[in-house]
This record gives sequence, structure tokens and C-alpha cells, in this order.
Amino acid sequence: MAVNTKKISLYVFAGIAVAIILIAAVYTSGIQLPSNTDSQSITLGTLTVSIKDAPVQLSKLEVTIDSIEVLNENNGWTKLPFIEGTQDVRFDLLALQDISQDLSTTQLPVGDYVKIRLHIKDATATFQDGSTADLNVPSDKLDLIIHFQIEEDSTTKVLIDMTADTVAISNSNNLKPIIKATVTPPTPDPTPTEPPNQSISAPTVSSTET
Repeated sequence: MAVNTKKISLYVFAGIAVAIILIAAVYTSGIQLPSNTDSQSITLGTLTVSIKDAPVQLSKLEVTIDSIEVLNENNGWTKLPFIEGTQDVRFDLLALQDISQDLSTTQLPVGDYVKIRLHIKDATATFQDGSTADLNVPSDKLDLIIHFQIEEDSTTKVLIDMTADTVAISNSNNLKPIIKATVTPPTPDPTPTEPPNQSISAPTVSSTET
């Protein structure tokens, strides 16, 4: 018991000695310890932190699409032919702000479809000073998650609205558009006067990627 008492006494003495040493070091170094009086005398100001994107002045934003695919919920991917049988379609995205351009009119198997994929061959930005820049599209494709139905003897319309992300263009020459779509539900087709010139009788699975 006496041994434990001696140990406790030594610990207490050592603690007091350390405290005295620390107080002496602070006093001799001139460090000012905070006090309630000091905190009350501090005056405060306001810091405002802001961020802003420098606007990008574009005169043209030309995009070439060389592939359109749709994903059937049960039967996989189907590649759609372009209108007039062309291999690709090039358009100025800025010129389509108030109008639309048809890309494909195709007969598809009846069913539910859940995704549209656009493969971008190239994209070029033309600035108002006449300079140009080739834009990068991550993975060279744009996927649009969407749900639409194809019904027998009916037409479903999908209007894709693509808005360029000017922040990405200004900082890294990357084209990362904001994509949304409007679906017009199936409406009965009028009695055809001639057979359609484009049709797909069965889905062609072109990729295992979903």
C-alpha cells in the first residue's frame, strides 16, 4: 500500500513540474493566451466567396453522328438507318435551337424500349473570332435513358433536345451535352399508300453493353 502511495505522489509531483515548465516557456516566449476579455474586443468582417463561369461565345457547334441505336427491354440493341440511307449525319447544334431535324424513320418490332445511343464521330466548335477547336466526347457516345413503346400500326415520335455544356468546352474542349427527350405516345398510322422504304423486321443486337 505504501508503494502505491509513493507512486501516486511521484506522478502528482511530475505533473506539477511539467505544468510549471510549460507556463514558464509560454511566459518567456511572449505568446499571448486567449482570454474572455480579448475575445470580446475582436471585431469581425464578412467574407464572400463566389465562382463564375466565363461565357463561351460560339458561332457554330457542328456534330457528326454516325450511328443511332435503341435498346429493346427484351431483345437487345437495334441499329437504326439514317434517313436517305446516309452513313452519317452532320448538323450545327446551334442552328437547331428553334427547329428539329429528322435522323431516322424506321419500323421496329413492337415492344418497350429503354435507351437511345448516339455515337459521335466528331465535333467541332467555331468561336466568334473565327478560331476552331476539335471537341472530345468521352467514350465517343451519348446514352439517353428513356422509355417509349412501339405499337402495331402506330407511330411513336422521340424528340431529342441536346444542349451543349459550355463550361466543359471552355475548360477542356470536352463536349458533355445535357440531353433530354420528349416522347409522343403511339398514334395510329394512316392507311399507307406505298410501302415504307426503311424497315427492320427483327432486332439486330450490335452490342452486349447496356
